[in-house]
Amino acid sequence: MDPDDARWNGDETIAGHPDLAALGRRLRIELDETLRAEQYAARVSAQRRSTIRDRALLAADRAECLELEVANGSTFSGLVVGVGADHVILAVGGRSRWVALHHIAAMWTGR
Repeated sequence: MDPDDARWNGDETIAGHPDLAALGRRLRIELDETLRAEQYAARVSAQRRSTIRDRALLAADRAECLELEVANGSTFSGLVVGVGADHVILAVGGRSRWVALHHIAAMWTGR
C-alpha cells in the first residue's frame, strides 16, 4: 500500500486479512520446506564431490585431529596444521609430519 494513501497505517503485513494470512503462513511453510530440501541436496552433492584434500581442509578449519592410514598400512595421527596442494601437515608431539595425499588410503576424524 502507498504511504500517501489515507488508509495506510504503517503496517505492510497481510495479517489483517484472514485469507491472506492463511496463504502467507502456507507459503512460508512451503518456502521453509523447499529451503531445507535445497540445503540437503547441496550438502549431499558437496559430500559426493569432495576429495581427501577437501576433507583435510575442513579438518584444518575446524582444528580437528586426523588419523591417516597410508598405502603401506602405517597410521599417522595429529592435529591438522596445514594442507597443501599435495600434502597434509599433522602436528605430532611438537613436530610436523608431512603426509603426501596420494599415499593416504583412509582417513578418520576426531580420534
